[in-house]
Order: sequence, then structure tokens, then C-alpha cells
Amino acid sequence: MSFSSILGQDKTVKRLRTLVESGRVPPAMIFHGAPGTGKFLTAVEFAKALNCSHVEHRERPAAPPLPDADDLFAAAAPAPAPEPETGPARIHSDLSDSCGACLSCLQAASGAHPDIRIVDTVFQAAFLDEAESANLKIETMRELTRWAQQKPLLSRWKVFIVRDAEALVPQAQNALLKTLEEPPPGTVVILTVSKKTSLLATILSRCCVIEFGRLPNASLKTLLEAQGTEPAQAAALAALGAGSLEKAADAGAFLKRISALRPDDQSKIFKFAAGLPRDSHKARDEVKTLLDLLLAKTRAAWRAASGPAKTRFTPLLRRTLDLRRMADRNVSYHLLLETALLESERAGIKLEDLIKPG
Repeated sequence: MSFSSILGQDKTVKRLRTLVESGRVPPAMIFHGAPGTGKFLTAVEFAKALNCSHVEHRERPAAPPLPDADDLFAAAAPAPAPEPETGPARIHSDLSDSCGACLSCLQAASGAHPDIRIVDTVFQAAFLDEAESANLKIETMRELTRWAQQKPLLSRWKVFIVRDAEALVPQAQNALLKTLEEPPPGTVVILTVSKKTSLLATILSRCCVIEFGRLPNASLKTLLEAQGTEPAQAAALAALGAGSLEKAADAGAFLKRISALRPDDQSKIFKFAAGLPRDSHKARDEVKTLLDLLLAKTRAAWRAASGPAKTRFTPLLRRTLDLRRMADRNVSYHLLLETALLESERAGIKLEDLIKPG
């Protein structure tokens, strides 16, 4: 894979290519954008491009074992076989992208590159030998700081990708601050984040922000089809995804849950809300996605209406916006979702309408 695998972010990729080719890379970067817009995948490809040697890697054939020096009757060592003539190693001419064939690219693709480290809650659980948590802790950032002081083992750049950096607790952000203020030579720290407001002002002021826009529907459809979704359903989910592959996938899950309910079931809203994940963080994300879909449907209905019909959707739009803001607080997400769906149904927007394109 290379930058060509990043769809729908042409402007951002062009900017990153320029940084790679020039070698003038900011030591601290924030990849900011809505969930499901390719921030993490782009960060990985950027790290690969920075460390690419552009020379094809070839494994040397293993040498035959030497005879035992103490064995008087051992056969003489065979003459070394001539190496096959394979021609010179290929050179990758595009210095703004990774080649996918050098030793650095091969190690990065396998997840074993010694100079590219991904720091997230999965890594933290393994490092601290504990269950995975929702937050990134100060101990993890102290380990990142220790690694940053070491010299690169293989490549020119040491790249640290902090995935979903909004999970950083304030103490962890402060622990990271020293590395951002005085970065060792050849070190790049990339924070991928959906909400810049979750980061301290001192972190934001020391980072170069790279913005990721919402993906076009055509790019979403292509990505969904690549994951095995049927073309017709991929087009429908892309229209519901609001520019996010993550939300398109969520819409697919909602589609299955809603299709399992009978339209004439008076308790369908309560049954649907009862299907929220038990984990509060996952439930909150799902409710926020559903409220975003509801807001999009309400806005479309408001624009299409005229006269007295328009006034029917105005209070619903305001109320749904209030509920969407409440979803960022510590509330009952089941009750929040039930309230939003019941009020929208009274205004004429039914639960099954949420997963219909348009």
C-alpha cells in the first residue's frame, strides 16, 4: 500500500507528499478530522513514506553449513554455488511516496518496524499487562518519551503515532509535552484526533494541524465495496455515512437491527434502544451517530417542506440539536435515544426512515 490507497483526501495527501519529498517535516503533528475519514491509515502511510529507502530489498540465499572441524572424516565443503543473476535491484523514483518493496516498507507492512511505533489503548494494555481501558495513561506517554530519546535503529526517522489521542488524560498530555517542546532530531509525533478541543492548548500550540475532510460518497462506496459490500448496498450506506466510513459501517449495523423489527410494532423504538451496547463509551458513540442521522433527515424534511408544514419540523430540529449536545455528557443514552426517536416519530420521521438514503 502507499498514498494511492488513501481515497477522498487528495488535498491532504498532496500536502503530505510535499513534506516527505522536501524532508522538512514538523516534529509534532495533529491529524484532525471526523471519525472514519482515514486519519490513522494516512499516518501509517506517511510514516512509511518518510522511512522508505526506495531500493528493492532482496534476501540473500542462506550459506551452506560449515563442516565440523573435529570430524576427520567429514567431506570437503562444497564450492559455493554462484548467485542467480537477477539484475540490479529496482529503484523507486517517486521520492514523495513509499515503494512497498524496500526493507523499511516490508517491516512497516508487517507491523515490525523498529522506528515506527503505534501507541493506542491496545498497545497500552499489553505494555502495562492489564485490561484495555478507554484512556491513555501517563505511564504510556512516559514510555513514548523514553523511546523518543533513543536513536533510530533502521531508518532516518522515528515516528510515533498516537491513535485516537482524545483518549489521553490531562496528566498524559503533560507528560508528552516535553517531547513536543524539545523533540530529539529525526523524531515525528503524530496525534490522530477527532476533536481538537479534547487536547490541551499547550499541545495544540506546538503541533502542525493537518485537516481531513469528509469523504465523498464515491470514495465511501469504493471503500465499502473493497470490504465486500454489495454495490447497491454500498451506495445506500455511502449516502448515509455523512462522509465517514465508520458511520457508513454503523448505518449497516442499524439497517440489520431495524429490518429485524416489524414496522407496526408499537414498542419497536424501545426494542431498538434496548439493543445499544452495554459499554457506555460505545453506547454514546452509537447514539451520537443515530442523532446525526436524525438531524440530517430532519434538516432534509425541513428544507423540502413549505408553509405550515415547515413549522412542524422547526421545533424538532431545535430539540434534536439539544439532545445531540447532551450526548457528550454523562447521561442515560438509552433514555436520550428513546426521547429523540419518539419525538421524531410524532413529527412524521419514523425509525425506519433513518436508514433510507436521501
